[in-house]
Amino acid sequence: MPGSGLGRRRAWLQANALFVVGVAAVLTLCFVGIPTHLGQDGWLALLAGRIVSAHGIPHHDYLTVMAQGVQWTDQQWLAQLLMYSLWQLGGLQVLTVVYVLVTGAAFAAALAAARNLGGQDLHILMVLPAGSFFYLATAVSIRTQGFIYPLFVATVWLLASEFPRARIKDGARGRPSPWRAYLVFPILLLWSNLHGSVTLGVGIVVLFGVSTLVNDVVDNGLRGLGNVRAWSFVLLSPLTLFASPYGFSMVHYYSVTLMNSHFGNLVAEWKPVTDYLVLAIPMMVLIATTAVILARTMRRTPLFDYLLLATLAVGAVIAVRNITWFGLATVILLPPAISRFRNDRPAPLRNARINRILAETMIILTVLTAVFVLTRPSSWFESSYPQSTITTVQRLVDQNPGVKIFADVRYADWMVWHDPALGGRIAYDTSLELLTPAQLKAIALLSGSANPSARRILKPYGIWVLYPGNHLADKVLLSQPGVQTVVKNKRVIIATNHLGGAVR
Repeated sequence: MPGSGLGRRRAWLQANALFVVGVAAVLTLCFVGIPTHLGQDGWLALLAGRIVSAHGIPHHDYLTVMAQGVQWTDQQWLAQLLMYSLWQLGGLQVLTVVYVLVTGAAFAAALAAARNLGGQDLHILMVLPAGSFFYLATAVSIRTQGFIYPLFVATVWLLASEFPRARIKDGARGRPSPWRAYLVFPILLLWSNLHGSVTLGVGIVVLFGVSTLVNDVVDNGLRGLGNVRAWSFVLLSPLTLFASPYGFSMVHYYSVTLMNSHFGNLVAEWKPVTDYLVLAIPMMVLIATTAVILARTMRRTPLFDYLLLATLAVGAVIAVRNITWFGLATVILLPPAISRFRNDRPAPLRNARINRILAETMIILTVLTAVFVLTRPSSWFESSYPQSTITTVQRLVDQNPGVKIFADVRYADWMVWHDPALGGRIAYDTSLELLTPAQLKAIALLSGSANPSARRILKPYGIWVLYPGNHLADKVLLSQPGVQTVVKNKRVIIATNHLGGAVR
């Protein structure tokens, strides 16, 4: 009966009102902030996606001066193609809305996983503020990484549910069939063509295999080392790193990205979390709280949970870009741990009708916000970028067709996206892994000072497109002989360098 179906939906919404409100609030905030969340990584993804769509996967760089001809292993090719296809389907409007929905779905799935693993609703709500804060700290950025969050949640959920738990929420399923854990392999195969964080996915699967082996040894002695199933996860999952059109050349890609200490000098997300007090203090509080909770449930929490949370906590401290993974993992694994040592009974529904109305209101608000984004002009999505930059640079290039351009990484791929003719004359772009350590070190000098080495870097380039954040360095650079400022405002500085063969 239609009425009964409507009644069931209302009952479900009433029972899950606070979670619906939380997810809807996350989506709404992400929708509203889209113009500030579309940055250099997003423009590179669109630019590379266009190349893949037109010419297939690239093998050598031809977009920049510094990396001209260098081997380009475009590991994220599939995610880039997906983003470009979404842009073709409906412009930045459809691309950004779908992206936000994907990241929101991952967050909602994390809540569902916490429940399934035994977390009481009250305890999920306790963890939700901290977990969502760290998830959203970097997840809001529109880039290829966003399509990985559902895969991360699915991997953790699948593997965590393999271990028996002392206290399972009413209605949650018991231990699943042993074969279900093998679903992580097709997930990894897809992941390996979407984003380099597949190394994290492989690490999670290896931790699962090690945890299974340790548990078997504890139960059966050394005979436990013969657990073929556990070894299959440990030994086979790393092979998925090479399930790419690039094959074993991926070894070079992972070595120059994961082991590159110079990224931290150029990219904020590669810096340690301790460099940012606004993140460091709550992160340390969450790590300490997690440690206390796990210590209280030492004999009732699976070893896998310990190893995974500890590994992700270390990664979050090492680099800001990793705090998203730790935030998601705490949403999934911490509430069940709290529920194992707390005796709180499920809180009775208070003001259930008001909660349902609030949830319905938030759903409507989220839908309206999505419609708002879908109806915005393309200029709205680029409102944080100075639109006149493209025409100004084109005019300067027309005056001297052979000129080279030194553009801040924020602008490089954005400029080439709008004017493909600028490709090949830009100094470097967001694909920092293509640069040598010496080049990375040289570029880092520009953000710290304007010493002679920094000036030598800029000398061959006739047009400079700088981000006006390094006030002292910019002041010194712009005062050099032969340098003429064309545009200078709060968003961009455009200058010509006559010593570099610029505009006459």
